[in-house]
Amino acid sequence: MPNYDFKQLSPHDFEQLARDLIQARDNIVLESFKIGRDLGIDFRHARATGNTIVQCKHYVGTGFAGLMADLKKEAVKVVKLAPSRYILVTSVGLTPPNKTTIQALFGGVLSTGDILGQDDLNNLLGLHSTIEQQHYKLWLASRAVLDRVIHNASRIQSEFDVKRVHQDIRRYVRSDAYPRARTMLDSDHVAIISGAPGVGKTSLAKMLLYSHLEQGYEPVSILTDFQTGRERYQPGQKQIFYFDDFIGATFLGERASAFTRNEDRAILDFVEMVRTSSTARLVMTTREHILRQAIATSEKLKHSYLIDGVCVLEIRDYSEMQRAEILYNHIYFGDLPSDYRRELLADRFYKEIVQHKKFNPRLIDWLSSFQRVKSVPYKSYQSFVRDLLADPAEIWRHAYEQQISDAARSVLLALYSYTGKCGPDALRRAFQSIHALRASRYGFKTDPADWRRALGELSGSFIRPGNQIEVIDPSVLDMLNAIVRQDTHNALDMMEGAVRFEQARRIWTFSLAKGSKGVLNHFVGESSRVAATFERLLASPRQAQMDTSIIFFDDSRELRVGTLIQVAEMLQSDKFFQIVTSAIDALIAGWRSELANIDDGVALLAKVETSTLSFQPSKTAVRESIIRALFIASASGCGSDELRALLDAVKPGEIDDAMQEHLKIAVGEYRALYFSDELRNCKSKSDFDGLEQNLITISESTEINFVGPIESVRAEKSEFEEQQSQYEDHAYEEWKDQRYEIQAGDRALDDLFDSLRD
Repeated sequence: MPNYDFKQLSPHDFEQLARDLIQARDNIVLESFKIGRDLGIDFRHARATGNTIVQCKHYVGTGFAGLMADLKKEAVKVVKLAPSRYILVTSVGLTPPNKTTIQALFGGVLSTGDILGQDDLNNLLGLHSTIEQQHYKLWLASRAVLDRVIHNASRIQSEFDVKRVHQDIRRYVRSDAYPRARTMLDSDHVAIISGAPGVGKTSLAKMLLYSHLEQGYEPVSILTDFQTGRERYQPGQKQIFYFDDFIGATFLGERASAFTRNEDRAILDFVEMVRTSSTARLVMTTREHILRQAIATSEKLKHSYLIDGVCVLEIRDYSEMQRAEILYNHIYFGDLPSDYRRELLADRFYKEIVQHKKFNPRLIDWLSSFQRVKSVPYKSYQSFVRDLLADPAEIWRHAYEQQISDAARSVLLALYSYTGKCGPDALRRAFQSIHALRASRYGFKTDPADWRRALGELSGSFIRPGNQIEVIDPSVLDMLNAIVRQDTHNALDMMEGAVRFEQARRIWTFSLAKGSKGVLNHFVGESSRVAATFERLLASPRQAQMDTSIIFFDDSRELRVGTLIQVAEMLQSDKFFQIVTSAIDALIAGWRSELANIDDGVALLAKVETSTLSFQPSKTAVRESIIRALFIASASGCGSDELRALLDAVKPGEIDDAMQEHLKIAVGEYRALYFSDELRNCKSKSDFDGLEQNLITISESTEINFVGPIESVRAEKSEFEEQQSQYEDHAYEEWKDQRYEIQAGDRALDDLFDSLRD
């Protein structure tokens, strides 16, 4: 018979075990029914003839005295619940007199046969061995298994700390990746655990290793190369090989040629040896970007079946409940003082953590470690955790600085200059410019294949490829924010390497953001280089012919000039003043052959109005030129938003007769060509309200009759509100049908953390 003390289980784990054992013993199905910690129900079996209620008490610390003190309170609740049968399950060891004392508290509703103590649970586990196997923490973290593992691990090298893994098992939560990796080991004998930094690769690998040690496998830990594995391999003997970061924590660099000649062959040879053995297993881990880099570098790996054995671990492999269990386990079995625990529980703050889009097991380890948070006052703990979740840059920083190639860093900087998302062609052009500049500046070698290799290296780790290449997680951008702020030369690299004006504008805008003062100071110190960059990009293409139409792919001329005015005011550079003057002249001249952009032109008007620069020609003359160009542009067709913005920006008396004629044409074009589309595209009450207000403003400013269109908007709005009301009624009915499931999910989350309360 097993002999567990159940100390390795959390209250949540203990409840799940108790439920499964009672269901097996009594051949019934129990429903979760724990609505609140004071109701007195953990599980229930309801029938017409009466209800069976199950209560679990995991009192491993206080023993029988603590159990009795709590049961006296529970007995009062049971009287109110009036079940036909009551079952009590506890991890406390009970003697026959103990059971008699407990039974006397509850009366006839509780028989001594339904009082299950530590010995009773071990007896049931002996009768139902499948349940014992299902609850892996129970046996993997037991002292008996630890002794067997230590015995089997007697020859393992020191970096695999069996006792540490034994402790970590209590915190471990099986994600959807565990069965995938286990299936790979069972069928192909090899599993490569890959994923982003901090996602839990090493924990998963060690759980796989530990479980095999318990089955009698001899562990062989590989530290440096596969030669160690070859020397320790014994045909016919049960062995499991473990190689953490098997390609290297920092991949290749100048060793690329050596890897291609030798190491890839060694990897494939050893993997093949394990695959063909019936008794050997191999578990390896690697960062996804490093694996991609290796495959891109080595033709042998690229054309091998190695990639077939990769189990990529991602955050989405963890369900919301599994995320909750990760946090719960780290807190329950951790060293976080009670003041910090209370802050975690206050206002259900744990739910905010679990549902955060940047949830990461490594972050949970950080926020639950008192060693890391002890400098933070407990009253500031929630703010500390929010800041950590909002900017988990450290998760990516080490990989960025130490583990990827210079070419890969150039790709990420280029993508960053496009705010983390860009088409492949545009990104390639940006990469080539930035990469060449950085190579010249910092003295590293380049190769014609750098773009292809870097893209392969980053795919699945830092970036997600496709028609639009984008960062794989928002925290990658957080990391790059921190990198650029700390190492400000990166900002100038991106600006000088920009191929589009919009890239330089974004980097400049970043320098004005809160926390980026160092970047701005760097730009001020290098004002001549910043000026040269903007002067070069000012004339860069903005549009391209596509079949029979023109597509715009970069900032308008108006937005460019507005940006230059802002930069000139900040840098106070004579050179920049000259650039602005020339840019304004070119802008005004350009309007003779190309229409203005109304939205950007209105924004430019505001910048000119508030600017401290001395304009040539005068500020008044520049304003007049802009306004005239905007009215001309409006006559070629524009929406109500643009018309209203233009009219709001113009002062009384600035509209002459020529402009008035353009305005009449613009309004006529709008009513004939654009109004019906705008009305049809209204999808919310605010859309209708906005369109109505636009029409009222235009009507009042132009004295043109808009009564008909305004009435049409109001009629459509009324019909929409009626339909919306019907939809909301229907949605409410659906919500009522679903609310039990929603509430059940929330209750499960609350119940899980309930045992952490004092």
